[in-house]
Amino acid sequence: MTVDEERRSASTQIFVTGDVLDSDGVIALESSMEHHLTRVLRLGEGEYVSVSDGAGRWRLAGVIHAGGSLALEPAGPVVAKRRLHPPLTIATAIPKGDRVDWLVQKAVEIGVDTVQLLHTERSVVRWKAERAAKQVERLNRIAHEAARQSRRVWLPEVQPPVPVLDVLASSVVAEPGGRNVAVGDTSIAIGPEGGWSPRELANAGARVQLGPNVLRTETAALVAATLCVSNSR
Repeated sequence: MTVDEERRSASTQIFVTGDVLDSDGVIALESSMEHHLTRVLRLGEGEYVSVSDGAGRWRLAGVIHAGGSLALEPAGPVVAKRRLHPPLTIATAIPKGDRVDWLVQKAVEIGVDTVQLLHTERSVVRWKAERAAKQVERLNRIAHEAARQSRRVWLPEVQPPVPVLDVLASSVVAEPGGRNVAVGDTSIAIGPEGGWSPRELANAGARVQLGPNVLRTETAALVAATLCVSNSR
């Protein structure tokens, strides 16, 4: 690990657009981010921040004061980081209450790239279009914050709910009695707590097991994510 990489892992991280990352000029901060860096993290002049475009590139920037506001000044070259594993998707039924927030946050920290929400035949939680749009926007904020916290340089995304039959053909399905999660399993579908319906299982491809115990939806999603990331290394 280089000195810059060590500094990056120890620094807070923000996301910017690609053109801002490539510019050698001073990086202005939105008021909310400036407040977060100064009031929450207590960063001062001379400390470092990792700046990423969310597409695999990053560079270090030093904290400076410019025009009475906090700003960032590039302090190193733009570095392109290769992916350690193929993009990973967890397609999951929506758990009850705020469990979906926890699922998204922890899945991103583990290394999931896409959380695809599902409406299944036995789903208890179903969102109509207007509510789905608001919830997905909120969940993407949670995902991006988790990516910053875990120093990821690839921005994850949460996709709006789709009918489960839309994804079964392109995913392996978590189901007791299946094979072990294998290298190359990059999209795993997680059912609701009531389980998959017979019709859904009839349309499913390969089945994978996540252990001997019955798991909640959000727990199963994180076990699947952990196994996939572990297998890819």
